[in-house]
Amino acid sequence: MRTEPQNRSYWTRSLRFRLTLWYTGVLAALLLLASALLYGGVSHTLKAETDSFLASHAHSIAAADPAEADDLVEAITEKPGSSRSALNGPLLFDVVYTRLVSRTTKQPLAISPNLSAQPALLASLDPLVSLTAAKKGQFSFAGPDVERQMRVLTTPVHLGKISGWLQVAVPWDHNSDVLERLVALLFLGVPTIILLAGIGGWVLVGRTLQPIGRIVAEAERLDANALPEALLPQAAESDTEIGHLVTTLNRMTTRMRRAFEVQRQFAESQQRFAADASHELRTPLTILRGEMELALSRPREAVVYQATLASAVEEIDRMSRIVAGLGFLAREDAGKMSPAPPAQFVDLRQLCTFVGEGLAALAAQKEIRLRIVATATVFTTGDPDQLQLLLRNLGDNALKYTAPGGSVTLTLTPTSGLGTSASALITVTDTGIGIAGDDLPFVFDRFWRADRARTSEGSGLGLAISKRIAEAHGGTLTVESTLGRGTTFTLKLPRTDSPKRKLTEAQP
Repeated sequence: MRTEPQNRSYWTRSLRFRLTLWYTGVLAALLLLASALLYGGVSHTLKAETDSFLASHAHSIAAADPAEADDLVEAITEKPGSSRSALNGPLLFDVVYTRLVSRTTKQPLAISPNLSAQPALLASLDPLVSLTAAKKGQFSFAGPDVERQMRVLTTPVHLGKISGWLQVAVPWDHNSDVLERLVALLFLGVPTIILLAGIGGWVLVGRTLQPIGRIVAEAERLDANALPEALLPQAAESDTEIGHLVTTLNRMTTRMRRAFEVQRQFAESQQRFAADASHELRTPLTILRGEMELALSRPREAVVYQATLASAVEEIDRMSRIVAGLGFLAREDAGKMSPAPPAQFVDLRQLCTFVGEGLAALAAQKEIRLRIVATATVFTTGDPDQLQLLLRNLGDNALKYTAPGGSVTLTLTPTSGLGTSASALITVTDTGIGIAGDDLPFVFDRFWRADRARTSEGSGLGLAISKRIAEAHGGTLTVESTLGRGTTFTLKLPRTDSPKRKLTEAQP
């Protein structure tokens, strides 16, 4: 019951219907205006041509010699031997009525025979005499009815002793027929043109909007799992607005495809991330639970409880590092990890020295020789706490996988260059167990560790965090390693002038 009104409403609200309606409405208004102008123009032309003929005919009578006034009266009253009909422009006047009326008595002085034979026409001319101005002629219509209407010129004349009004008239029926035929033609032609234009507009708008319908149909089939490469326009649409629309939709589809791909990769990464995090946290929790249950299984000496608590503290520290790393990377994934604004000037030599002093105790404990080679003063901009964490992670990683008696070297080297090409290199080199070539591409992945180090301490997040910090500071972090001979991590950071030099250049 409700389908038909809904369909009717759809058609009236459709773009095709509204465009056709507007097009047809504007065309109809223009045609009606043109028809009115045409009718007015033709009517004005007919009147002008008729009035021109009447004025010419009256002038020829009024220009007669005053001495021949009596002859003129006789010429008007007697039956003419030849017709006074005339061809004036496009109009043919086959009958001309003439009458001369006295000014004083207002009685006819002369009447043409064709007019005297029609009393009704003659009577219709009487009111025009009294309304005519004294010195000017007047054009008007007269006649007993519409079918016998005449166009009349009433003008004052002076011919010798005769002073009166001269009236010259011609039938208007021929002109009326012309105007009636014109009106009939307009009434028939204008609606026909509007109807044909409406049908043509409907078809034309339909063909114009057909590509949009095709694009809509293709867009309806879009799916996040199978986005098409491109919506192809037809050959005739390439350089039109439809072609531009297709191009815009193709760009949007490309951006959507990239966004969906990034989202898919992010979802897969999050799944792997959650699985690895669950695995990494499960191990210390299992150890912690086992040690606690063992300690509580029966009464033990105080020293055993102390050892159990110390082991629990180590596992808790390990979990704390994992949680801290997860939080750090989560902030980075959300785009919130960046050098603290405003960026600070960081003295890389002091930073390397400070990190080396912090690693010295651990290196001595493991009987590893630690060397810090940082003689040049080099500055960069960024967050000193994050850069310190980066170097600390690299140093811890080097000491962790270097056997006693080995060495770890931290070197700061400024590179040559000017402006934005200037940089600073910090290398951390160890003589440890090294990394296999097949494992190098995965070194900076979260929770990745080589199989031989799976049981070693650490969260597996340090190198991933270090790489993200380097990228956030506009730098790079790379690794080179030879299995059994050692590993070298290279940090490249953009170099900047010292703050003292910038302050000196800013002063006038």
